Amino acid sequence: MDTTEWTPRRELALPNELLYKVLLLVMSDSVHSICVSTEDTPWERGIMDTMYRVSRTFKAISTDIAGKAFDIQKVIRQDDARMLRTSREIFVYLNHLGTRLRSESEWGSVSFRTIDCTASPLVFAYALYLSCISLRRNASRSPPDVFQTTHKVILSALAQSESLCERVYPAEMTIPLRQCISKEFKLARDGLVIVQSFAELHNHAISMMILQPSRNTDGTGPTAAVRSLIHTSLLKVEAVYERYTSIITEKSPLPEPRIYELPTVLCALRLIYSLKFEEDEYNLEMRTKKIVDLWSVGCPFLNRNAKRAENRTTG
Repeated sequence: MDTTEWTPRRELALPNELLYKVLLLVMSDSVHSICVSTEDTPWERGIMDTMYRVSRTFKAISTDIAGKAFDIQKVIRQDDARMLRTSREIFVYLNHLGTRLRSESEWGSVSFRTIDCTASPLVFAYALYLSCISLRRNASRSPPDVFQTTHKVILSALAQSESLCERVYPAEMTIPLRQCISKEFKLARDGLVIVQSFAELHNHAISMMILQPSRNTDGTGPTAAVRSLIHTSLLKVEAVYERYTSIITEKSPLPEPRIYELPTVLCALRLIYSLKFEEDEYNLEMRTKKIVDLWSVGCPFLNRNAKRAENRTTG
């Protein structure tokens, strides 16, 4: 039979089950982009209008997905005009929250206004997540004690956001968000370890500077104890700094705080690096030099030839 003359008996179409999964993926990606994209997202904000224009099937499926995901009342879902208006309000609100990610100058500058759209666990989960990003970035400019307090708040808020995701149906709507929450958890935990460890190193370096001149009279015991403390603090830094750098490199096209930009890190590193050890059973000088060499690529304070803007991908 000549296949060029063959025509289907009915219009070819995806099974509704498969179409549902495809539209669910489109919806979840659109909502996530509205919240985190560094560029304007007019197509994503108009996703419901687009689906309504494609076909009755697209309209029915997208209404079902958005209605359940955002806890929209059934009476609203049954009215096309009200459903579109409600979804637009939700997307505009989420886009407003996401504006804090648009540029470095806006970190922490956009305060949450009263929620003026249909509230739901998914909206609250994104609101908490975006707040955590803003708090973390802004905390890099804070004193060490404020940084540590802020990061404990961030960890608590991320746990709440994760818990809210569990209340969202369809669960697939939260996949992009849950993946980002996982990365944000690691950044907050590792950042906290780094700042706490360098605060310790700062104190240890000062103690060593005081004790080294009196080693002949006081013996080597005190300096040996401080070397052990420095070793312990360096171990904590070494355990997390590569992972921290990897995450901020892949996480966002916007500049994230480098490790040496976190509170007390640069000051403590300079002090530790300036120390000379007659006894160095922990290879402290070599390990400190390795850190300086790695971080100096993009840090003008460790490398005079470095230009901060030229390398945003090196921690």
